Amino acid sequence: MLLRWPPDFPEDCPPQEAYPANGVYYRIVKNDPPEPGDFASLYRQNRQLADDRIQSGRATQCQTMGLSVFADGNEAVRRAIRFHLIGNKIARLTLGPAAGKILPTPTNGDSHHTWWQAVAYDPTDGATVVINL
Repeated sequence: MLLRWPPDFPEDCPPQEAYPANGVYYRIVKNDPPEPGDFASLYRQNRQLADDRIQSGRATQCQTMGLSVFADGNEAVRRAIRFHLIGNKIARLTLGPAAGKILPTPTNGDSHHTWWQAVAYDPTDGATVVINL
């Protein structure tokens, strides 16, 4: 399956080690039902914060263009409680290969993944809020 990426993705993004998305993941969102803005990358939501993370070496530009998702819904809840400004709802997503590519990017051994969304994929289709905090 040939996937298209946003034109502003850097070369080699998603990284070669990323693999086709496949499975159930959880994302912190602000809206119920989830809206397109709930699926904007850090790079698109807050360019200054993305640039700060890139310059400090905490992330690459490619990482800031991906979306944070969790394989474990409980870990998404813990992250939402800790960083409540991100959102107070947890959406359940079932991703298949047409959704893009994904890579485990854990922090302290958690189930965090970075998901690079393909251009043609509508993330709101099939995204369901399962927890309101």
